[in-house]
Amino acid sequence: MKIKIVVWSVVLIFVLVVVSGAVWWELRPQVITFDDGSKVTLVAVDYGKKHTSPGPTKHSFNTPTNTLVIWVRQQHDPNEYANFQYYIYDKAGTACVMGQYGYYGNNRRGANDVVGVQFPAFPRREGRFYVRIQEFGNGGQELSDQKFSLSNPAHGSFSSLSPQPLPETEQDGDMTVTLKKLVSGAKMPYNRGGDDDDDAMDKAVQTTFNVQINGTNATMWEPISFEMTDATGNHVNAMISPRQSQQIQTQGNDVVATYQYGLWPDEPAWKLRVEFSKQSGFADNELWTVQGIPLDPGKQNDFWNFGRKQNNATNVFAEGDVDGLHVKIYRARYFTDMPPNSNPQGGLSIEVDPSLPEGTRMTLVKLTDDQTNDINYWDAGWNGGRKAGGGTIYHYSLQDVNGATNLNLTLAVHKSHYLEFTAKPQIAAADSSDQSNQQ
Repeated sequence: MKIKIVVWSVVLIFVLVVVSGAVWWELRPQVITFDDGSKVTLVAVDYGKKHTSPGPTKHSFNTPTNTLVIWVRQQHDPNEYANFQYYIYDKAGTACVMGQYGYYGNNRRGANDVVGVQFPAFPRREGRFYVRIQEFGNGGQELSDQKFSLSNPAHGSFSSLSPQPLPETEQDGDMTVTLKKLVSGAKMPYNRGGDDDDDAMDKAVQTTFNVQINGTNATMWEPISFEMTDATGNHVNAMISPRQSQQIQTQGNDVVATYQYGLWPDEPAWKLRVEFSKQSGFADNELWTVQGIPLDPGKQNDFWNFGRKQNNATNVFAEGDVDGLHVKIYRARYFTDMPPNSNPQGGLSIEVDPSLPEGTRMTLVKLTDDQTNDINYWDAGWNGGRKAGGGTIYHYSLQDVNGATNLNLTLAVHKSHYLEFTAKPQIAAADSSDQSNQQ
């Protein structure tokens, strides 16, 4: 009898040790440390529509739908700028989605701040998933080998979407679009800095469309935005700049678009809402050309804060009406606080009043310097509500403006087409680095 008691006591102690060890492992502080000494600590995880920061000082924000938010403490050298980007992975690492800052603390340069990062999509059908972090700082960039391990707060059963067989053809007015291919896990034209080319961070979605206007092939219409949802409640948006030619390719009568990020490919179907935007062949009333826009010296920070200044009227170089909207072109800037070969080297701001209506786009058709050299650019965001009843200021980051004194611009204001598809993604082949195999 005594032997049985001793045996069962040993078994009980062993069980308690295992259970307590498992509890400690689940509740342990999770910390990711970078080579420069910066570190990120997982503080809390919440799921819902209202998100409140942990700790004595409460900050909160709301999301329109149930959203996963992780609260992390970011610590780095206060004398250096640091930026952290967060990516959420499924267990097998087949896909990932980048997080978005919902609450960024009291100061974006805070060296010891708790911030909230929201994920509009995550592998909801799995019990556990992982978060990986990339740091961008004065010393370069580093992708963490460590990952946060998170238990799924929304784990449960979900319905499924029913896919349409490909090719799938849909119509919007005079436009007919056929989705011929939807491929998940295709190779992105550029690498985000990791050493592993097979990392989901460098994978993309590749779509192949045939676009027709009134029955005629129209490759000048390109897909520029993708809204993707699935039956579990995931939602991801992706944009393509038409000038990023590596992401848009014309193959015969088809247009092939490669973009980040997609959803998880094991879903029975994705629902895609795709915006198609015209890139050439504009009507005269959609176009406006402005010559000799001055390039003034200035600091990059002043460009980002441009919309907050009160003396913007003195910086207006030209204004006119385009397709019913009033457009102002501001004097451009080249950045005196950036090295000669850095990007961006300058910035251009354009105000549209009233703001561009939903379904209307502004395209920079041609941008050259005073020597007629093409200037590369990319969208740098926008800010609205600068004044009561005012419009929205759109910012463009500029490359290759060293030595230029002014710019020549042709822009177009035009309407988009939107079409919806429901399809099952195909998994890219193992040799998807050769994208021609997927097309």
